[in-house]
Amino acid sequence: MAEMVSNIEDSHDGWILDPMGMGSIFNFDGFQDLTQVVGSNISLNGTIRDLIVWDDVHPFFQNTSVYYDSQQRKFLTVVLPLDGNIKLLYYRRDVFAEHNLTVPRTWDEVVAVAKALDALGLDRNGDDKADKAFCFERRKDCHQSYFDLMSIVAPYMQYNGSSQGVVFEPSIIRATEKNPALVDNAAMKRALQIYAELIALSPADFALDDKCDVVGSAPADSGRSMAQRFANSSCLMGVALGDFFKTFNSSNYRGQLGVALMPGSFEVLNRTTNELVACTPEICPFAVPVPSNVTVNGTSSPSNKLLNRAPFAAGGGWMAAVNARTPDDYRNYSISFFAFMASREESWRRVLQYNSPFDPYRLDHFTDLERWVVAGYDANDTASYLARANESFNHPNIVLDLRTPSTKAFRDIYESGLANLTSGSSVDSVISLMNASFAKMLLDPQQKQFRSLLADTYLATINYNNINNLNGSTGGEGGSGGGSPSWLPIAIVLPTVGALLLIAAGVVYEVRNNRKHKNLFGKVVPPGVGPDTTILVSEVQDYALLANSLPPEALDRFLKEQADCLRRLLLRHSGYEGSSEADTFVLAFHSPKDALLFAMEAQAALLTCAWPVEVVQHHSCAPLYVQGIMSTAKPKALDDILDVSDEPISPGASKIKALTPGLGTHDHGHGGHFGSSGATLPSLVNVPATETYTFSDACRRAWKEASKEDSNKVLIFRGPRVRMGLHAGVYSEHDICHSKADGRTTYSGETVNMARAVAQAAQGGTVLLSEETYKKLPLERLWDKYLVLHMGEHRLRESLPNLNLYHALNRTLEGRLAYVGPMSSLLQVDPGVLDAPVGCVTVAFMNVVGAQTLLSWNADVAQQAIKIFHTVVGDELKRRKGYLVEAVDGLFLAAFQRPSDAILWALECNEAMIKQDWPEDLLAHELCEELVISAPTKEGEVINTVVFRGLRLKTGVDTGQVLGEVHAMTGRMTYRGKVMNRAARIASTASTGQVLCSSDSWQLAMTADAQVMLSNKVTGTSLGQFRLKGVAEKIEIHHCRKVSNVAPARRASSLVMSMADHWKWEHHLNGMPGGIGDVGMMGGAGNGMGAVGPEDILLGGDSLRGGLLSPRSFTRRTGSFRQHNGSDPHLDPANASTLGIELAPDDA
Repeated sequence: MAEMVSNIEDSHDGWILDPMGMGSIFNFDGFQDLTQVVGSNISLNGTIRDLIVWDDVHPFFQNTSVYYDSQQRKFLTVVLPLDGNIKLLYYRRDVFAEHNLTVPRTWDEVVAVAKALDALGLDRNGDDKADKAFCFERRKDCHQSYFDLMSIVAPYMQYNGSSQGVVFEPSIIRATEKNPALVDNAAMKRALQIYAELIALSPADFALDDKCDVVGSAPADSGRSMAQRFANSSCLMGVALGDFFKTFNSSNYRGQLGVALMPGSFEVLNRTTNELVACTPEICPFAVPVPSNVTVNGTSSPSNKLLNRAPFAAGGGWMAAVNARTPDDYRNYSISFFAFMASREESWRRVLQYNSPFDPYRLDHFTDLERWVVAGYDANDTASYLARANESFNHPNIVLDLRTPSTKAFRDIYESGLANLTSGSSVDSVISLMNASFAKMLLDPQQKQFRSLLADTYLATINYNNINNLNGSTGGEGGSGGGSPSWLPIAIVLPTVGALLLIAAGVVYEVRNNRKHKNLFGKVVPPGVGPDTTILVSEVQDYALLANSLPPEALDRFLKEQADCLRRLLLRHSGYEGSSEADTFVLAFHSPKDALLFAMEAQAALLTCAWPVEVVQHHSCAPLYVQGIMSTAKPKALDDILDVSDEPISPGASKIKALTPGLGTHDHGHGGHFGSSGATLPSLVNVPATETYTFSDACRRAWKEASKEDSNKVLIFRGPRVRMGLHAGVYSEHDICHSKADGRTTYSGETVNMARAVAQAAQGGTVLLSEETYKKLPLERLWDKYLVLHMGEHRLRESLPNLNLYHALNRTLEGRLAYVGPMSSLLQVDPGVLDAPVGCVTVAFMNVVGAQTLLSWNADVAQQAIKIFHTVVGDELKRRKGYLVEAVDGLFLAAFQRPSDAILWALECNEAMIKQDWPEDLLAHELCEELVISAPTKEGEVINTVVFRGLRLKTGVDTGQVLGEVHAMTGRMTYRGKVMNRAARIASTASTGQVLCSSDSWQLAMTADAQVMLSNKVTGTSLGQFRLKGVAEKIEIHHCRKVSNVAPARRASSLVMSMADHWKWEHHLNGMPGGIGDVGMMGGAGNGMGAVGPEDILLGGDSLRGGLLSPRSFTRRTGSFRQHNGSDPHLDPANASTLGIELAPDDA
């Protein structure tokens, strides 16, 4: 500060600061703008990367790092947070449990519990001295009394969010003739009384004027002595920063740490009357109802009271800033250094140190429990501390510490008053003394400029008048709803800011609030009727079993911990609690995205809750660690699996390429990116190249159960397995009920029933989405953090329609896929991604012949026909247990575990096409007209056989190893590999009505399922070796068909073929030996054919010999050729069908 005032040229290039001086330094334009730094890559030691990872910094600290530049008219990031300070209530869980003490919720209860502890006269540490009930530091030099007093007065003083403040009254701070200090009132009087009672119950072996034994720490961190005393059981309860938690880790009582939110109050200060009044929903919008006993006429009865909490962000935490006045080179060096200090890994190094004053401030600091445990911290103690700290920073009524000019002087006023109180002065005299000291500073006519500066900075730091309101939501631990805190910047506004800025900021606040679904008072508006309103139902799996096996006290603590966890997360995601009962919650959100993000965060947060020991020891709630495993054998070379040729496959097949990351880890240089999981791609894990298995099996192979001591373990379950179901769309006003009595909104009806059914279909730890929810999610913005897996089509209840369900999963919890059981539905109608085959897979490409021609001819009729096609082949696919990979227009791509199923599916689809009720216009088209063949039997009867009717299909089948990926947009399995290209090429080679397969597929089918193939009368004829486009090696192809019971006709009737089909027949014959196309041999000696193309594989693969060619004569008839009296015996109905030549009875 002195450097700025004196404009010293040779000043420091950067600072690590206590935030209390920020307001003053801003006034001198001393801070370098770091806005671009926090969103950019930084070069360090020759490596360019995103060091800071700003999105991982908790929103509270992101926004306490900015101020509003009135000249540029925007918020600027000017500091980098390095630390996070929040006051919490610490207590000894073992002592409380042993003596049946309840964790205090209010400051009055704190005093009562402290007195009860004091009366016990415990000596837990055996030092022959009674353990003190409370841990308050009385030495003035330690500068803790200010923070302790603010912690006590906060819930009495602030109840309308951070913008209300606790030090000055915002509404009069600009009135220079008035004293705005909030000192002379009933709230401060009650706080001082409580402080005096607790000091009397605290260690008294230090004198008031003794020097503090901590050197070099900020005042907010100078409470180490009390932390040591709490750790060695010299005192049993206290309020402090993270030093209590860290010091307790080396305590003999490690594992017995209790951590709670700062106590609240049932009463708050009416700032008009200066008296305390009871909280009501109108007065205390962030208060939560808690059980309480009310005595009427001597009779005590249970009731609820509204509890107002106001966690205090004491000090705010260390932060780094760069001097804007230093030369460019030094400024850049400072930026690089502080970026390193603020980096994720460096922050972890600091916060994990036992003796470090740095507390967690990044999101992963609060969620990555395992990293704390690996560093040596107790899991239960840490989980409790992190949960309460994170909850405090997310609280809508969090109290912000002073960041104004003369902050140190204001703190000294409080500390001097408290020193007098500790020395024996009365509460009233202390209030009078503090009030007079503030008046002297603030009412001096010579200090009007200072008063104006103070007003500007104070109002900006607390966001007074809801300017960019820090809270932006209501609710709380059990509130009437909640949502994401708006977390717009806590602006440190330059003194030049005027009315225009206030108006503009007010508009921004209004827009922001509307976007976040809040009313003018910052309360979340209950979601109403609309397609985006999403209901989330949350339940605990095996709750009845838990309830019957847990002690009542443990059950109560378990339910409270779960409720607290879910309710505090509502504040982040604009959620509204419709109703709750025991383990079940019905929550409403304004959008599917909000609901999904809540569910994802809740699943992670539930791992770190402070569950009762009895819960964690229950077999259904025990911690489960997993570890990604690598294949013990060398996997098949990727070049053997992937097609690395530059030759593109057909447009239909190209749509199958995976466009986004799946579940693997490595980019193998073949155009794919396999995601970020800790395991290798499941399809390559410990599986022989010839083995076929499901994706569910792959997941079980990819992760194995690990012990707590394993270095690479991942915690995937701990505590109750909570399942959640989401369904979007509330369309009836009758499904939403607003109660005038308590102002609550509840939800019922079809959407809630659907969400409940979806939740009950889920396994514990699973978040299931209905298709209506899935379709409305912006997955393109979420896929990097969350997986959404298609779980198949299910019938959940007889009264509900079939539903496609989707499993949403945080990528950090991918290991849960190894433990996901089947959905609890009445019937799984269609397989999901977990049923998808991987490993050695049979792939079938089915194409509608002439699909594009039909779509160009009559799009409406063609689309109607294609819809029938998709339905029919989809039903056949379910019957044959195939997996739908893609269905686009005339393409249907499916994968099978068994080649026999693929072949039978294709043949049965051909048969089914004839039986469909096709549009008449379609049947009039030459590509879809009915073709009937008349053939005589041995008895002389003539049988008419429908060869084609409606859409005509052709299919190619191949078997081989694939790389499977879960597509981030569809949640379905996609495949890559040579087998995909081969199957597509075989399909393009087939002619109308044909089912062709590779020899690999045929041999596997006849080896593994010979009886199935024979019982279905399937035969296969080898057509020889073929060189297919884009496939390096030759492939033997088999023509598959079902043997007819009707003997083939030896003579055809007079039939007519089109000119195009006649050309096909001529082209075929010209390629035979003796024909004009005779240029050599195909597939070895004895096959007697010339150069081959797709048409040359026809005639059922019969031996084509020179004698096959016979005289043929055709006469021209209205654009057709007629076969006279069987003059060409080789063009009988059977061969015409095989060739795909369309014949019709001659009407002449």
